[in-house]
Amino acid sequence: MKNLLIIFFVLFLSSLSSDDYKIDIHGKIVNSLKHKYSNNSYYSILKLDGTFTDNFSNYGNFNALVSLEIDNSELKQHFFSAELTYQDGSIFYGQGSRTSREFEQGIGKLLITSANKRLTELVGVKCVYAINFFRSTSFTLTKCKITNSQKEALSNISSNKE
Repeated sequence: MKNLLIIFFVLFLSSLSSDDYKIDIHGKIVNSLKHKYSNNSYYSILKLDGTFTDNFSNYGNFNALVSLEIDNSELKQHFFSAELTYQDGSIFYGQGSRTSREFEQGIGKLLITSANKRLTELVGVKCVYAINFFRSTSFTLTKCKITNSQKEALSNISSNKE
């Protein structure tokens, strides 16, 4: 029992000092365009709008543009660009694509490709995410490994509201 408590305590302390950036995103499909080639083949472009919060007490608006092609009920290609706008006006853009297997599993990877203001330090950060849909609403949990300077930049946003 004592060993279990020690392990739990060590894990708890390491989670407090870890440099993980976690983003909780909720979005809704607000526009959907589709070219339907057959019953099981199509090309689709989606626009999602929503909100996000993170583990640094930041919050803001989210939107994404998504393109996907389904051929014979199999994912042929999937690409997206996401924009997160923070409460102080800072913005970052992330892009990603998913394989057919990742698409089926509801997971993927995101690369932060561009940012303004205080977030330029985040460009190049790689993240993983899990996404679920309920009707036209998406629920996404994203986790990124960040450096101390990136952590500081994110921590300072909540004190600099627009």
